Amino acid sequence: MTTDTPDQSDSPPRRSWRRQVVAGILALSLIVSLVALGFYHRQPDNDDIHLAVVFSPDEDADDFLAGTRIAVEQVNAAGGLLGRKLVAHEYQEESYTDKLLLEKVVSHALKLAARIGKQKQVLAVIGHGSSATAVPASAVYERFGKLFLATHATASSLSNHRLDLTFALQPNNADNAAFLARYAGQNGIRRVVVLSDNSGYGIETTDQFRSQLTQDGGTVLYRGRLTSMNRSIDDLLLYLMDNPLFRPADIDAVFVTSSDAAQTAQFIIRARQLGLRMPIIGPEHLYTRQMEETVGKAAMRDVVAVSIYDGDQQTKEGERLSQAFTKATGQQPGLMAAMGFDAVKVLAYAVGRTGKLDPAAIADTLRIIRYDGPFIGASGPVVFDSNGLTTDAAAYVVRHDGQRFHTVAAYKKPLPTPPVHQDETAAPNAYERTLMK
Repeated sequence: MTTDTPDQSDSPPRRSWRRQVVAGILALSLIVSLVALGFYHRQPDNDDIHLAVVFSPDEDADDFLAGTRIAVEQVNAAGGLLGRKLVAHEYQEESYTDKLLLEKVVSHALKLAARIGKQKQVLAVIGHGSSATAVPASAVYERFGKLFLATHATASSLSNHRLDLTFALQPNNADNAAFLARYAGQNGIRRVVVLSDNSGYGIETTDQFRSQLTQDGGTVLYRGRLTSMNRSIDDLLLYLMDNPLFRPADIDAVFVTSSDAAQTAQFIIRARQLGLRMPIIGPEHLYTRQMEETVGKAAMRDVVAVSIYDGDQQTKEGERLSQAFTKATGQQPGLMAAMGFDAVKVLAYAVGRTGKLDPAAIADTLRIIRYDGPFIGASGPVVFDSNGLTTDAAAYVVRHDGQRFHTVAAYKKPLPTPPVHQDETAAPNAYERTLMK
């Protein structure tokens, strides 16, 4: 007789053991999930607000980046943006000069802008080293919903596009040229040689200066290019010193604009070496520490530039920048350090005023603070018109005395209509020549 062994596979002890295993697995899964969730929230940049800083490796890049880094550090020391840490990521773009193919530079800028735009954690972009890259990139940032604060670009087309999320921190080329032409007229500078490279920046700025100068009663003795395939800077200077139309003594000043800072520096150096001591006037690119270091302080004497940053009269934020910048570099900050600093600070101010991280709402705040509590940065009031162009701030003309730049005049838009002056030695534009070799 066979005795059957009782089946214990579904006995109470076995069922209890199976339930314990299942419960253990569930508990372990829950623990793993909680640990993973906790680890996720502890990631150092998960809850951070990200900022893209785009720079080109030009002479003023170090100052610009130092200004942005100082501002980010100060913003975080004050509690960050809405209690969250601000993290800046720096991206290098190609430098633009008239010696490079514009299509190549623009293509690189568009690819970089798209790469930044696809990063959901990036709230805003500041920088871009030229109008050649900032203008095309602005459309990409608009498409991806990124705030864009352009610190270097001065092309009129940047703000004329009327993009909702784009803001220009510097006056455009037309404004800068008008301020410098007005300064020239008010200081007896009547007969001017006007020079540029072949870049859009150079051509637009010099054409605007020439137009404003002649409207104010001045005379353009000569309009030409800094260099060309068939002529060097020395060739140009020899022409200015020896030609049948005018003498060096007839030249009250030279106005020069180039996208290539090294080219401008070389022109100043050679002009001074050849004994040409008249003022050399130009837009914001002349007002950099690197230009001074390249040219030398003695040769910089009577170099005149325009800037919205007045190093002689500092605001509270200007003092905060100056102290930190001097400690970090041993130098006083210039225009581009102030632009990088103010871009970060006005963004933080607008986020705080808005109370949320919605780019469209922050953009509205950036426009409305012109009338409701303007932000006073290192460069003065940082406010924008309806097109996103900086407005209401003074523009300063600075002149080098052989030791450093000093503010010698201040202007605001709109400029008043000046009295008409007639040059007694020549009818307006009698000597104007345009030689574009």
